[in-house]
Amino acid sequence: MAITIATNPPHVLGFTEHHLKTHQLDNILFQNYKLGPTFCRNIYKNGGDCVCVCVYIYIYIYIFIHESYQFFNINVQNCCKEKDLEVCGNKLYLPNCTAGLLNIYRLPSGNFEYFLNKLETLLNCISINSLELITCGDFNVNFLENTTYKQLLNSLLATYGLYSKIQFPTRITNSSASTIDNIFINTVKFSDFIVHPLINGMSDHDAQIIVLHDIIIQNESKYFCFTRKFNKSLVLDFNIKLMYEPWDSVFSYNDVNLSFNNFLNTYLRIFHSSFPVKKIHYTSHRRAWLTQGIKIYCINKRKLFLNSHNSNDSEIKNTTKIL
Repeated sequence: MAITIATNPPHVLGFTEHHLKTHQLDNILFQNYKLGPTFCRNIYKNGGDCVCVCVYIYIYIYIFIHESYQFFNINVQNCCKEKDLEVCGNKLYLPNCTAGLLNIYRLPSGNFEYFLNKLETLLNCISINSLELITCGDFNVNFLENTTYKQLLNSLLATYGLYSKIQFPTRITNSSASTIDNIFINTVKFSDFIVHPLINGMSDHDAQIIVLHDIIIQNESKYFCFTRKFNKSLVLDFNIKLMYEPWDSVFSYNDVNLSFNNFLNTYLRIFHSSFPVKKIHYTSHRRAWLTQGIKIYCINKRKLFLNSHNSNDSEIKNTTKIL
């Protein structure tokens, strides 16, 4: 995932169905992102949501946010019910507006009436604060078909000025294609935008990316990365902890998958305690060598190349070869 977003990192990342417990989310690290609001199930297995916001600025939910931006987690626990409406949200303070981000998941077999009623209650509370709402997630409503569920959901969100913008399939199998994930925005406020899928190869759902050109993002001159320190004393500490760790619980299961998960959780807990993650700040730009003169030269060189590529003039071609 980190490699996928490294070349052109989004400012906000929303996840559903991550299947992690609350204490495990702290170990999820994306360089230049920090963890925002989360939702994890306490009764049923799997699920969850979260949102992440980039420091540049799945049925559990979480969000990640840019370090330079202030944000405030919205309390939505009163509206949450496992399987029916799993949601997390936050206020994100941007230079030209305050955005309200909601990341939502509902199970296909969940109570749809409860989902709509509580979603309306939540939107009523948030809309009072004059936030620019952006709602996304896995609704498990196929927006490619004209169903009753689609009509009811679209009608509800339209009363708050929110309209679906994903028109392509987000879940494709050998026998079907559906759009059960979507992003809803206010097209009056955010009129200049583009959407496109991101095939990540890690899930049966494709990610959706929306670029809102109406939001002004300040460029940051400070950068940081996460790293771990390894030396002989830390490796020795790691080995000693492994040696004295009772592994009885690993062999207490008849299911090999449960045994492996138990082993992996214990191993990672020891690994993180012996080799903790540290944040390292860069005080200067990582491309300080790229001066304005080099940039101008590159632009001129590209113009010459395009001219020679589209010209039959031998003199122009020879000049370009020399450069």
